[in-house]
Amino acid sequence: MTSVYRKNERMSYAAIESVDPEFPDVTLVTLSSGEDFSVSFATNAGMVGTSLRHRGEELLGQRGGLGPYRDAGKTFGIPLLAPWANRLAVTEFEGTQLTLDGTPHVHPDENRLPIHGLLAGSPDWEVTVCEAVEDGEEAGAWLVAQLEFGPERVDFAAFPFEHRLEVAVHVVGHSVSITTSIAATGDQVVPVAFGWHPYFSPPGADRQDWTLSKPFTHHVELDERNVPTGEVVREPVDVVVLGDPADGGHTFDDLYCDVAEGTQAWLDGGRRRITVSYDNGYPFAVLYAPAGDSLVAIEPMTAATDPLSGHFTLNTVADDATYSAQFSIIVTDEGTQA
Repeated sequence: MTSVYRKNERMSYAAIESVDPEFPDVTLVTLSSGEDFSVSFATNAGMVGTSLRHRGEELLGQRGGLGPYRDAGKTFGIPLLAPWANRLAVTEFEGTQLTLDGTPHVHPDENRLPIHGLLAGSPDWEVTVCEAVEDGEEAGAWLVAQLEFGPERVDFAAFPFEHRLEVAVHVVGHSVSITTSIAATGDQVVPVAFGWHPYFSPPGADRQDWTLSKPFTHHVELDERNVPTGEVVREPVDVVVLGDPADGGHTFDDLYCDVAEGTQAWLDGGRRRITVSYDNGYPFAVLYAPAGDSLVAIEPMTAATDPLSGHFTLNTVADDATYSAQFSIIVTDEGTQA
């Protein structure tokens, strides 16, 4: 692994490796552009994004932080949910049964449904690129890491489909793009069901004053377990001030389908706009804005919650094929188009 710092006339880019100050066994890679934008990932703790800083201030919801994430899969920051995101109620795919009871790294929700995959806090990521590129089309700060998911893993029975995951993080200007790829490495067809769960908590303004855009129009109906029923209801595009949930304000825990490539959702607060762009490969979205936490999650998903149910089209890979999906986070001044 290398750490590189390069400059050019337009922008200073850096890719710096360090040790987490609270967890000495955790390696952080921080990618930055200039002196006022950076993102950090814990490469040997689930490839979780631990920090997104703009003008010296943290933009991510930290919740319990890295400790509970590694110990119990409790999400924070920008976590990758893989090999599936959200909940599983149906646990069979094309005749192959997922063995979840007694398999390590399975985390149940309040209804005993396995949630958020198997890789929370995983130390098994291998960094292949950590560099700052001076100029040209590849200019910016880069981090690329891979994880092999095969029969040698103790948790393989919970998702018995051989594959390789690769995450490429690219910082340029005041934006970070995250490209996630899954390649089939065995004889079986691999269902594609990963997602990301970035939590945003813009400083400098109260939650009730944040403004959220909802560009998603196909709302997936959920049952009492937060599992899709298969029904979809059309909704208008909307922009809302969150307000106080105790006084009729807005909360969200909603799934949407048919998200078009290039769709952008944004959150305004504290003199900033945080935009999430669904660049490609993410036809599903989740909005999460609970009443009890000052945070909003705008989540890109490759598949619906309970992806093996058959309610919605599920992408697959086989025979060394690869599926790639990209989303970007762009930070601008409040009210400014990304």
